[in-house]
Amino acid sequence: MDTNPYAPPQASVADSSSIRLKRRSLLLMIVLTIVTFGFYYPIWFVRRRAALNQLDSPRKLRLWPFMVVIAWFGFQFILGVIAGARGPGHVRDPQMDLVLSLVQLAVGILLLVQSFFTKDILEDHLAGPEDQVPDRFSERVKFSGLMTFLFQIFYLQYLINRYIVGSKSMAA
Repeated sequence: MDTNPYAPPQASVADSSSIRLKRRSLLLMIVLTIVTFGFYYPIWFVRRRAALNQLDSPRKLRLWPFMVVIAWFGFQFILGVIAGARGPGHVRDPQMDLVLSLVQLAVGILLLVQSFFTKDILEDHLAGPEDQVPDRFSERVKFSGLMTFLFQIFYLQYLINRYIVGSKSMAA
């Protein structure tokens, strides 16, 4: 037993280098969103959630909003299959259509809120450690709320490609 009593303590540290944000092609993301009829949108968040949560930010993404969205997509798919099986002459209940439209609006707002939450995580990470005292010449990183509102995951991936991943080689 050759242990040095004056050596610093050894602690097992999880290897966080295995979970990282990666550069993605925005064109490929657009194609995947179209081909999957929008299903790629919540998948984008789920696939990047662990890496985003490892960034230097007090905010963390929870999994439940994206599971709600994925469940909603599955429910809509089942409704579409049922409506297709009934044929074109079948009329749906207008009250049911109103309820489904309201749920659709709520799910859309939930995803929009998660986009802004992710934007805040990226801003916090790029601002540096929380205990760092900013001098009066340093400027806090601020991303566009309008671009986040209009382009959501595409703008967020652009920010990740440009500011987080940096000038590494393009990957699909």
